[in-house]
Amino acid sequence: MARLLFAALLLAAAPLAAAQTGTLTARVVDAESDQPLPTATVALYPAGGADSTFAGGAAADIDGNVRVTDLAVGTYDVVVSFVGYDDARRADVEVGAGGADLGTVGLEPSAEALAEVQVTGRRPQVQTRIDRTVYDTADDPVAEGGSAVDVLATLPSVDVDIDGNVSLRGAGSVAVFVNGRPAPVSGDFVASYLASLPAGSIERVEVIPNPSAAFEPDGVGGIINIVLKDDADLGLGGTVTAGADTQGGYDGTVALTYGRGPWSLAGTYGYRNDARAGSGTSFRINRYEAAATTLDQEEVEDRTRTSHLVNLSADYSVSRATTLTSQFQVGTRGGDEVETNTTLRRSASGDPLLEYERISEELDDGLSFDARLGLLQTFGEGHRLTVEGRGEVSDEGEDQRYSATLLGGAGALDAPQRVDEDETERELSLQVDYTRPLGAFRLDAGYKGEFEAQSSTLVSESLAEGGAYVPDADVNNQFDYDQTVHALYAQVAAERGPWGAQAGLRFEQAQTTFFLLTTDEAFDNDYASLFPSAFLSFAPSEATTLKASYSRRINRPRTWSLNPFPSFDDPLNVRQGNPALQPEYVDAFELGVTHVTGWGSVSLTPYARRTTDIIRRISTVRDDGVTVRTFENLDTSDSYGAEFVTSFEDVGGLGGYLSLEAFRLQTEGTTADADLSNDAFGWGGRLNASYGLGDRTGLGDLDLQATARYSAPLDTEQGRVGARTFIDVALRQKLLDDRAALTLQLRDPLGLAGFSYTLDQPALYQQFERDWGAQQIGLTFSYQFGRQEARREERGRGGDFEGEEF
Repeated sequence: MARLLFAALLLAAAPLAAAQTGTLTARVVDAESDQPLPTATVALYPAGGADSTFAGGAAADIDGNVRVTDLAVGTYDVVVSFVGYDDARRADVEVGAGGADLGTVGLEPSAEALAEVQVTGRRPQVQTRIDRTVYDTADDPVAEGGSAVDVLATLPSVDVDIDGNVSLRGAGSVAVFVNGRPAPVSGDFVASYLASLPAGSIERVEVIPNPSAAFEPDGVGGIINIVLKDDADLGLGGTVTAGADTQGGYDGTVALTYGRGPWSLAGTYGYRNDARAGSGTSFRINRYEAAATTLDQEEVEDRTRTSHLVNLSADYSVSRATTLTSQFQVGTRGGDEVETNTTLRRSASGDPLLEYERISEELDDGLSFDARLGLLQTFGEGHRLTVEGRGEVSDEGEDQRYSATLLGGAGALDAPQRVDEDETERELSLQVDYTRPLGAFRLDAGYKGEFEAQSSTLVSESLAEGGAYVPDADVNNQFDYDQTVHALYAQVAAERGPWGAQAGLRFEQAQTTFFLLTTDEAFDNDYASLFPSAFLSFAPSEATTLKASYSRRINRPRTWSLNPFPSFDDPLNVRQGNPALQPEYVDAFELGVTHVTGWGSVSLTPYARRTTDIIRRISTVRDDGVTVRTFENLDTSDSYGAEFVTSFEDVGGLGGYLSLEAFRLQTEGTTADADLSNDAFGWGGRLNASYGLGDRTGLGDLDLQATARYSAPLDTEQGRVGARTFIDVALRQKLLDDRAALTLQLRDPLGLAGFSYTLDQPALYQQFERDWGAQQIGLTFSYQFGRQEARREERGRGGDFEGEEF
């Protein structure tokens, strides 16, 4: 089916070479000095003024050149804008199949605009492109003072669990990008990195459920690209943010941008102290026993996490055609956590047999460093070469202590134990991307080579009868994981009138080795893979777009799912990996229709995914009654669903989006112990709404925002996940002519945030419930200075339009 769809889209693209793309070009300069105006915007609207629907636009490059593509043949009114200058307007501009050229457009400085810029418009909160949906989150009060986790939790299709793991449309293993490149940490470190990334540093989030062959294929769920604020222009600008909450957390962020001559500089520093108290319960029936006993467990958790994050970028324009780029990011993470777990064991008749309390204390620390150096060389319009080298280092350490105290009954307890874990990751990569127009086509090609090395060491000691700690020989372990990937890709794209198409192919050769040094074992897994992708779009009108796409992805097992040595948080519920675990592959198909209205947009996206060698968590019971959670490859999984999203802009002062999703998930597969086939139906919805209350206080505008999301219960291969509900509310008061704001956040005001899971198997029944401890009240103050805010809002009138490429 994948091959047939791929071939069909290639055939559909063939006739597109017969005509030129409908494109408008211009060069924007200062009318007095004739100097180019980078980031000036060109916006197009249907001619005549009766219809104010935005038809297209783009921002000027460093030379002032603007190129607006994807325009339907017709007549437009054109508005050229730049902060501090009067708009230039061109009426009744004809854009034919061969395109149109406005020539040089000179803008006159505006004395009024230079004295005071006050713009009430802003960029649409949701934008739909051929391969992604873009959410503007820079102005969301509900996420102020929070982290990237809080931002992602407000988006349609995206879900974040208690550990910060991200899923998209119910599929895990989502690839997280930052500024168009993989996050500076990978694997097990991504969740902690997202929790340390301040929400105030995020400009927008791009959700790409079906990435093209130009992207790395890791992440069967798709790609989430977090774009950080980087508004460097002439002059100095910046933002300062500080906040605190009722659970004892506090945070602060400082962001600065500066541009002068060929230099463009940006820097961000963020600090977070996140305090959280959670609780949970577990009830268990040991059905494997002749007379089934029960276990009741109650857990109370106090956790504090701190983080520092510094992000620096510097670009230098050697000439109008050559730019050197660099980015450096360093982050530190730390935290302490205390868990108290009370366990009560009862007989089949309900009589207490044993009650004890187990205390787990954990100290964490982490460091990540990421450096990137690049070259951007342009040879002409749409013709460029990008080269980037990257180096990354990550270290995570955990110091754990476990002890148990008898509260009642009789029985042997585990001896006090101390465990030290250390995990390091080293990564080097080189990426080359080349783009050039070939007639009516655009060619993209590139190479990426990547080497990754991970090492993990665990040292465990238990208290012996003599009062000294001795090594746990059957527990201590060390493993190394090496992976080398070489990839080549090529794709072509073309447009003809209302039609657009893109098709590509990526080849990857992977070499992976898992060294289990403790047992002197090695597990090699070398494989070569092809990853095709194809996109087709049709715009029957300026307001409606139809899309179809296909892509193939891969999910490579993480090291914690490969390591066979157990965890120690709860000796009755152990987690361990499977070194024989294989990658899973997914073939993703998607259709879509988007219609733009005067008040927003409406989109419907049916989709289907087929996953082979699917990875699932499996629970089994050992002879000693310990539940072991591990990972297995099952045969296949098929999911079918549809997502409906409607966005609304300034409908009686109300703006935001509403999404609804329903899907069916079918799994086929068996293990040595059981048939794990499953057929489940799930649905959910999200609402993100903002309402402008106006100037009620005489200090500035007052805005109210609320987000809510709901996921219905879902059957799994071995049990059932309970329903999940999250609600957040924020009230923001703008101050000092919109240069400052004071935001009050109510997180989980109804105390609904939590998780529940029921495991129902012949040998064991277990029910988990967890309160995430998300309920809190937060207060955040932000202040913007320089020209940064004025530039951002001015661009909101006409653009900040990025191309399809990162």
